[in-house]
Amino acid sequence: MHKIRVLVAPNSFKECADAIEIAGALEKNLTGPEFQIKSIPISDGGDGFLKICENKYQLKTIIEKIPSFYDENFFEVPIGISHDRKQIYLESAEVIGMKKIPIEKRNPSKLNSNNLGFFLIQLGKKYPEALKIVLGLGGTATSDLGFGLCVPFGLKIFNKKGSELPVQPKYFVEVESITLPERKLSIVIDVVTDVKVPLHGSKGTSKTFAKQKGANANEIEVLEIGVINIISILKNKHGIDFSKRLFGAGGGLLLGLSLITDQHVCFAEEFLLSELQLEKEVMNADFIITGEGAFDRQSLMNKGTGILVRLAQKHKKCLFLICGRLSPPDYFKNSEMIKSFPLEKYFGSKHNSVTNYRIGIEKACCEIKAYILSHS
Repeated sequence: MHKIRVLVAPNSFKECADAIEIAGALEKNLTGPEFQIKSIPISDGGDGFLKICENKYQLKTIIEKIPSFYDENFFEVPIGISHDRKQIYLESAEVIGMKKIPIEKRNPSKLNSNNLGFFLIQLGKKYPEALKIVLGLGGTATSDLGFGLCVPFGLKIFNKKGSELPVQPKYFVEVESITLPERKLSIVIDVVTDVKVPLHGSKGTSKTFAKQKGANANEIEVLEIGVINIISILKNKHGIDFSKRLFGAGGGLLLGLSLITDQHVCFAEEFLLSELQLEKEVMNADFIITGEGAFDRQSLMNKGTGILVRLAQKHKKCLFLICGRLSPPDYFKNSEMIKSFPLEKYFGSKHNSVTNYRIGIEKACCEIKAYILSHS
């Protein structure tokens, strides 16, 4: 008997469960002799990236302690080390991520990535044999252009009176001059990032992501003006033009990283297609199941689940999308090949769909299983 080949490839449900946990829940509810399940949890560089890499490359997990980026405390951060100790894998969401900071303390105009800079130096000293850090970029709570991480390397900002300013985005509008980093990181950084967005403009980092990080409308405008000011100073006074660079992911963290090290940027699509061989797996599947916490127009900006949706459409495969929330609710109303299952429909609210996501996945899988069996 021909078995029905089902590709299970979810992203993480942000601040709820990582992709491996979601994949396990899906597999548990799709048992049966009719099915041949291939599970490939995915990541676009954000939450869950490290676990995906640990699973893929058999990394050794080590726990490090670093300063917090929002108060005076310390917290633990996992990293992955390759067997030859030549590569270190790190997830920005574990260092400066939304999942690390209480809701009441979220405000990207006040936060910076200073602790990530100290951590990079710490890793370089502790693992001198390492040649490369692979950094998953996404799910960050900061919008500081990576200037914070440059502070331990010597970066300073000054106003028109020559007074040094705190490296917080709310002060970027006042910046008149910048002292660039004096030292460089000895390790090369490969960055896997989720989206290709500019640093400013209607589709830039502030206008697109600052609201979900906790900024209000006035703060978003201040952030936007500050970003434009910093880019202008870097171009006019230092000869470095970032105006057209697609460095907006992670609150512009790529800009700061480029000032302290050689970096190679690998966008999510390249990572999913080359490292996880996702297109090949889509072609081999009869049906595909994916998901993430919230699916909206940002999801189609080269984020993992959006890439999978496009691959399914390209190869005319039926895809089931399970998500906590779908915005707008009728996004795939006219699609015959994309079937959406927002968990909110089972519970009536975002909060309940998050806290009861396992029950929601079980309900969605019942519907999906019935559909597959009736169409095979």
